Parts: sequence; structure tokens; C-alpha cells
Amino acid sequence: MLGNVTASLSTVSQLATQQEAGVYRDEDSALAKMWVCTQMRETVALAREVVGGNGITLATDVARFHADAEAVYSYEGTHEINALVVGRAITGNSAFV
Repeated sequence: MLGNVTASLSTVSQLATQQEAGVYRDEDSALAKMWVCTQMRETVALAREVVGGNGITLATDVARFHADAEAVYSYEGTHEINALVVGRAITGNSAFV
């Protein structure tokens, strides 16, 4: 879990550095959102495993974190749309229909 948080923080820090330098590219933001949201989902899933049965009850905050992670994964621009934005930047071809 710490590795996921550290990698995500590094990704977002690099994006902030680029933006402070005046480099604003949609694909950079899309890739950061894809990566961080994917790592967040994995991290909360690991947290649920760590706390066992309490991970699905309100006895801990883990169930709430899991629900929040799913909402952010969807609302931050779905993973698939962000993947299309990144893919277009890499290949020069748009897969949007």
C-alpha cells in the first residue's frame, strides 16, 4: 500500500512540476488520473484484506474508503476515456467514435 501511495504521489508531483513550467497536456493529466485511480483502487482493496471481515462493515473507515475510491475512479473521467486520450497522444490516431 505504501508503494502505491508513494508512486502516485510521485506521479502527481511530476505533473505539478510540468504545469508550473507551463506544460499543460491533456494526455499527461489523463495518464496521471488513470495511474493514481488504479493504484487507489488496488490500495483500498489491499486495506480490505488487511482488516479482514471488518473491511466490509462500518466498524472501520475501510468500507467508506473503498466506496469513495470507486466513485473517484468513475467520476474523474472513466479509465477507458483517459486511456483513449493517452492512446491518441501516443499513436496520433483517435479511437473516439
